[in-house]
Amino acid sequence: MLRIVVDTNIWVRALMGGKVSLPILIALHEKKFKVIISDALLSELKDVVNRPRLKKRINPLDAEDLLALLEWDGESVALKTIPPRCRDPKDHPVLATAIDGRANAIVSGDDELRADEELREVMASYGIQLWGVNSFLQEIA
Repeated sequence: MLRIVVDTNIWVRALMGGKVSLPILIALHEKKFKVIISDALLSELKDVVNRPRLKKRINPLDAEDLLALLEWDGESVALKTIPPRCRDPKDHPVLATAIDGRANAIVSGDDELRADEELREVMASYGIQLWGVNSFLQEIA
């Protein structure tokens, strides 16, 4: 079974009913992959879904359900690794979670993260790929 770190931006888009990201949430419910999570990523998700401009667009019960599902079904890892440098330091917890959780891939809607060729090479040395939603959905199909 694929071990996947899902970036916060994907979960938020799914909670807002995004047609592209919603299949990832469905696949999680169907246990088509093992989600790897860390306290840092859970904390970030909690913070983001509670931002005033997003609270208006996200059903709080859906957000609570997702957080509970991630805490229950996700494999939680303690972050120990200092991740490789990337363009946006806010992505460091995602990278560290993938490395420490021995993930197969990170799924992100962050085009800049996925387009960083140097980062792609370094993460590949850990056995981790950087995928967009469509690449991930093709892998689990």
